[in-house]
Amino acid sequence: MTVRTVDLDAEADLTRCGALKDFWYVACLSTELPANRTLARTVFGTGLVLFRGPDGAPTALRDRCLHRNARLSKGDVFDGRLGCPYHGWVYDASGAVVEIPALGPPQRGEKLDAHACAHEGLKPAPCDLGRLARFPTREQDGLVYVYLGADVTQARAEPFRVPYWGERGWTVYFMVTRFANGVTNLVENFMDVPHTSFVHRGWFRNPTRKRVPSTVKRHAGRVRMTYHQEEDALTGLGRLFNPRGLPLVHTDEFIVPNVTRVDYQWGDSGFAINSQCTPIGPTDTLVYTAISYRLPVDVPGAWVGRALTPLVRWYTRQVIQQDVVIMETQRQGLTDGPGGGVYSGTEADLHHADIEAYRRWLREGAHGPGPEDAERDVVFWV
Repeated sequence: MTVRTVDLDAEADLTRCGALKDFWYVACLSTELPANRTLARTVFGTGLVLFRGPDGAPTALRDRCLHRNARLSKGDVFDGRLGCPYHGWVYDASGAVVEIPALGPPQRGEKLDAHACAHEGLKPAPCDLGRLARFPTREQDGLVYVYLGADVTQARAEPFRVPYWGERGWTVYFMVTRFANGVTNLVENFMDVPHTSFVHRGWFRNPTRKRVPSTVKRHAGRVRMTYHQEEDALTGLGRLFNPRGLPLVHTDEFIVPNVTRVDYQWGDSGFAINSQCTPIGPTDTLVYTAISYRLPVDVPGAWVGRALTPLVRWYTRQVIQQDVVIMETQRQGLTDGPGGGVYSGTEADLHHADIEAYRRWLREGAHGPGPEDAERDVVFWV
């Protein structure tokens, strides 16, 4: 297969990432942003401070005070306003300066001319000093999203919906994991079957040298991998979710620009593993993974589900940590001198080539219609 180049540096740079920034990215879990607390995040190399305004809605501002550039995320939140830890400048949820302690009371966050100030004994309005950059936010499905593009009305998609969120019979929980690698490499890893026999041996899948016919479909910003293996079985905890040995239906899907969804379905039960990648820097990414699962209908009693939940959480954390290690191993090779990010591949990497085509098209500005729709049958072995 023709070699491809992945430019992780450009992908994570707000000024060079092209249309990759024109999507919503997860900034944090809703539970990570309580009232009267700040939270620092870096997205596309840009420092953000998140807090909840007086109405409880999340706000994202540039994490840099207008006065002397101190990190506002080190300050305090009170009554939905943000105070700088250095000189106490106060900002409201719009990013406007509403109080400067050094000017003394009283102050008013509205524009006044010099005559009115003198007449009323007021200092010039602090908001005349400028306004912090404010980034649109959206909260849904237990996640807080942020948009860093130039115009939110031109966003290329709505925030991704967490599979089975709020649906009866399904349990959903989140894992937040920091990876020492870039988004393209991570989304490829999350929907890659051949690596599971090596990285997750004994935990998730064992090498069986079985032939796996598959279909790769590239369509409308999605790359979907459907597996046609008649007999596929998972090791470890997977057996608990399929006690009757029902046929396994397995699909992997990439959704531009940064989302993967992996489904393992046995009848009416199974797993949906959804990961959303937020770039911090070229080889630094926060991944928000929603694990949705439903127990088989023949599992007796709700207490079994409650008993399994800690086990499922522990098990999925172990598997993801194995990916953390292998992604660090890949990063070490990528950054070892020139040539990193130039890949070669085989038929088994066809879906990865599709992912790279979409992300490259977005990074280069999304000019033209983008990669053509295609559907191809491939075969690999696990």
